[in-house]
Amino acid sequence: MNPAAAASRRTASAALQTKDRILDAAEKLFSLYGFDAASVRMIAAAAKVNLAAINYHFQSKEALLLAVYERRVAPINARRVELLRSYLKGSVGRPLKSEPILEAFLRPAIEILDEAPHIPMLMVRTVYLQDRETFREIFDALFRPVSLEFFEALRLALPHLSGPQLFLRMQFFLGSFLQMMAARRAMEGLQGFPELPAPEEMMRQLIHYTAAGLRVRALESSK
Repeated sequence: MNPAAAASRRTASAALQTKDRILDAAEKLFSLYGFDAASVRMIAAAAKVNLAAINYHFQSKEALLLAVYERRVAPINARRVELLRSYLKGSVGRPLKSEPILEAFLRPAIEILDEAPHIPMLMVRTVYLQDRETFREIFDALFRPVSLEFFEALRLALPHLSGPQLFLRMQFFLGSFLQMMAARRAMEGLQGFPELPAPEEMMRQLIHYTAAGLRVRALESSK
């Protein structure tokens, strides 16, 4: 390799490392303090870069948040779709069950917890605690296509539920999952309460609990 090419590769590698440090710092600080309270200056200090580096790589704070999500969510969603389609392909001609569909959705997120422990709390903050148009646009772009694919699979597995009924129960499921993951550390070691199981076992129990609820006949409308 000629000296110019070697220097170019070193520069590209250094830029990638800088970008990853910024993303790691932003992911942690956004989850701990929220989007508004975690300033770009705080993120730069945690990443050990200057402000110009953040502006160079991400241009805006909103673009930085999107990049934080894209880095984690893209591989999770790709794995979700892979698992779901594999199950559907292997179940041709047989009734679908909700449990494998739920596991296809949960398992990729569980598997990344050790690598990205701050993502569940970040999602709670941006989904529930800080409502703004930018966050809705991010979630629409990153989560809607995959969520629709799972919604349609569950509709096939649960024909006794109407679309609105299934959508509501999916919100119960998603809320339970985020609570389980985001509050897990806070609930560990609470005096007087049993110890929580490992994430893998929590996932198994949540699937069992949710599948039972999905099978229940819908309530008549109170209107």
